[in-house]
Amino acid sequence: MKVLSIFTLVVLVVAGCTSAKYQEMQNERDRLRAAHEDAVRKYDPRQLETALTDKLIGTWQFLDMEVAEGDVSEEIAALKYKLHATARQNLTLDFFIDRNVFRRYRGKIGDTEVTGSFKISSHRYGDEPFPYLRVFRDTGLPLYDFLTGMSASRLKNQDNVSMKAAPDNWLDISVTDDKLYLTMSGKMALTPNGWARSGRIRCVFKRIK
Repeated sequence: MKVLSIFTLVVLVVAGCTSAKYQEMQNERDRLRAAHEDAVRKYDPRQLETALTDKLIGTWQFLDMEVAEGDVSEEIAALKYKLHATARQNLTLDFFIDRNVFRRYRGKIGDTEVTGSFKISSHRYGDEPFPYLRVFRDTGLPLYDFLTGMSASRLKNQDNVSMKAAPDNWLDISVTDDKLYLTMSGKMALTPNGWARSGRIRCVFKRIK
């Protein structure tokens, strides 16, 4: 009887340990599954693109331009000075939905106006998504020329600014509630802090509507 009782106790202990181990493994699987699903949601390009499009809708006024760190050519320096001129501060970009379907943009500075349609897409470098604005011009200058006042072709051969890293109608985009950043050109480089874009020209806007 004692032998049977001891055997029963051992079976119960082993069963309990096995059950606890199984539950621990099941919890770990659930945790990993939840982490994977969260990562998929976080980096789902459709959700990212939709969220950025919603934030982009509105009217934005030019604030400033940033160029890549380090030495820049005299032509780039002159371009920056030109963009800081008082008249440039009147440049605005308006993004809107036409007839609840078509994504449109309109840019204006003085008597110069550009129009077209746009789409936000994204690409990845490693695990990091990098969204970009793609524009399809209808009237007026190409958006790059409109924003900078200078043709991209005049800058594409500069040593410090790689203009052909992306098509001329693609601009990297970042949007907050009150700021819009459009980055033209540049190349992706892996740094100790993750992926970053070098050789860039970035225009900064503030929301006014």
